[in-house]
Amino acid sequence: MPWADFAAVAATVLAVAFLVPQLVKLARTGDPAGVSPTWAAVGAVSNAAWFAYLVARRLWVAAPSAVPIFVFYALTLVYLRRADAPVGGAIRRGLVWAMFLVGAFAVGSWATLGLVLGFSFGAQMVPSVWTAYRSPTPSGISSGTWWIGAVEAVLWFVYGWARSDVPLQIFGAVYLAGSTLMLARYYATRRRFALSTT
Repeated sequence: MPWADFAAVAATVLAVAFLVPQLVKLARTGDPAGVSPTWAAVGAVSNAAWFAYLVARRLWVAAPSAVPIFVFYALTLVYLRRADAPVGGAIRRGLVWAMFLVGAFAVGSWATLGLVLGFSFGAQMVPSVWTAYRSPTPSGISSGTWWIGAVEAVLWFVYGWARSDVPLQIFGAVYLAGSTLMLARYYATRRRFALSTT
């Protein structure tokens, strides 16, 4: 289905663009408020696993998206470290997540790993949403990142549905829910942040 491949290509382009606003904001302001290092560490690990899964399933159109996203999450950790955010614990949690994914594959199969990955964005989003909602003024959040994420989520869901790939459909739904929560927090506190800087 050419339209499904178009959805995957568009989602890949958005995947590459997803973290650019966040990286630019971190680099420009050095403000890590509301940005979770664990989100970045777990994201890097998850995307390495997604790449292996997509290659194993021969979903060639989708596989390239995981590589630049892995790089962007790793760069996010670098910028958070430069902003003096504590990243050591996040890296350890990322390693635990990697061991869990390897275990899921060892106990099951590619299908088992795929199902775990389908829900993986939930595991990745929890620290990000938690950090954003615990911060009184999560000024480090980039709304552009999460708008891109919401559109990308819909495109991955469509591609997964067209290719009968349940893990990609689950991923799209979880991704959309997480992006919506981040945007809700950003817009709920934007006025408070504007008042605190005047």
